[in-house]
Amino acid sequence: MSTKQIVVAMIVAAATAGALAAPASADPADPDAAQRDEVFTKAVRDGGFRISADAAVDLGHSTCDLLKRTGSVQDALYHIKNATDWTKMDDITKFGGLAVQAYCPTAMPKQ
Repeated sequence: MSTKQIVVAMIVAAATAGALAAPASADPADPDAAQRDEVFTKAVRDGGFRISADAAVDLGHSTCDLLKRTGSVQDALYHIKNATDWTKMDDITKFGGLAVQAYCPTAMPKQ
């Protein structure tokens, strides 16, 4: 899968998750953080991912941190792949889209 295809897949996954996720802020003191985490973990569960809620939230935040630092969708997706035992690129991009929509929508790559 090319980088362009990965970006498109991540954008599609994030758009699908858009109706589920609240506006985001990476600030742990954010009063909406608990609600955002709850909505995110529900979307992850509904997506059929086998990951604990705490691990999902941690991975979502670390994925966004990496994406904000590097701007590289490919690096963010490899981060998810390396942190999980998931082998399907569709799962990895779907989780990445959920994470971006929930925690760092401004880091969403442009098409």
